[in-house]
Amino acid sequence: MADETVIRSRSNALIQRVRALVSGKERDAIVLEGDRLVDDAVTAKRVIEVVLVAHDRIERAGELSNRGARVQLVDAEILAQASALETSPGILALGPLPQSIDLAQLALDTRSLVLVVAGIADPGNLGALSRTAEAFGACAFVVIAGGASPWNAKALRGSMGSLLRLPVAHGIDADACSAVLGKRGARQVVANTRGGADPSRFDWKGPLALWVGAETGAMPAVTKRFEGVTIPIRTDVESLNVTVAASILLFAAGRVART
Repeated sequence: MADETVIRSRSNALIQRVRALVSGKERDAIVLEGDRLVDDAVTAKRVIEVVLVAHDRIERAGELSNRGARVQLVDAEILAQASALETSPGILALGPLPQSIDLAQLALDTRSLVLVVAGIADPGNLGALSRTAEAFGACAFVVIAGGASPWNAKALRGSMGSLLRLPVAHGIDADACSAVLGKRGARQVVANTRGGADPSRFDWKGPLALWVGAETGAMPAVTKRFEGVTIPIRTDVESLNVTVAASILLFAAGRVART
């Protein structure tokens, strides 16, 4: 059941914890803000510590409680002040920091396509990349160490729930990632701005790992050994946004049915 006691103090320990997580002072949990993300987490059976719901959304609180979530009512103004958003949706959940999947245990076959991202500093771009990966049939999403965290609140919002549904490996060293995928028999391909094969004529047979990085950043040295693919663009255009490029390449890989 929802806790009918309404939190009305900014100094409440739970509210203080939310503020610390939203500001980045603490990083031991994830913040899911908004109805869509909370519903995605519940549907995906993610562990949720608690859902904070504005006191004027009592029906929503009851609904989530009936679905098995622990719900705590919070004064709407107090919850809005703790929000990371300009306009608070009146709902926010906390959950444990998800563990990285073990790539050595990931099921791979000839249709498997793993998206590996390196050097992505913008969490919004990272979230969008995970959404693209899920949409075009990737079986896993790998985030190389050194970039934004996939569990950043902005990344989670940008993913529209994809980061809660896809198997995610994060914080892994590029060389270690390449070694594990290589041992699993995955072909490794890197998106190059220039000099790679045309995606429309490339052999996308898997299992395959597609590595992409920020258009302004250097890729890990290990990717120099990989096959390269390059999207043909006008010579007076330097590059594509990484999410756009990944979308084109993942579509070209053909892991989803085309109607």
